[in-house]
Amino acid sequence: MHKILAVDDDLSILEIYKEIFVKAGFEVRTAEDAVAAVTLYQQFQPDLLVLDVDMPAGGGQKVFDRLRNLFQTATPIIFSTGLPESVQHLAKLGNVAVLKKPVNPEVLIAETRRLLKLP
Repeated sequence: MHKILAVDDDLSILEIYKEIFVKAGFEVRTAEDAVAAVTLYQQFQPDLLVLDVDMPAGGGQKVFDRLRNLFQTATPIIFSTGLPESVQHLAKLGNVAVLKKPVNPEVLIAETRRLLKLP
């Protein structure tokens, strides 16, 4: 079973992500901030990250940069944001997707499957 770590400071969004991913057959953990995300990443070792771009204590891009520097990881990442233009340049990295909030569940699962190379 593929593991997903969803990071967002909005608890209701985390619950929605959890429900969507569990229904699609994924194992999910959630974190509410950048610090918890880095700690949980180390423990859980997810196959994919879903990161909110705008969070207190470091947004999704800071989590992304920190994980890449600490663990030399190429874990696929889906950035979720109300302003996709602000991080669109990251989508050029190859294993990154940028989705506009509110995220459409079908698009979220489709992007997850694409990034994880699943049918």
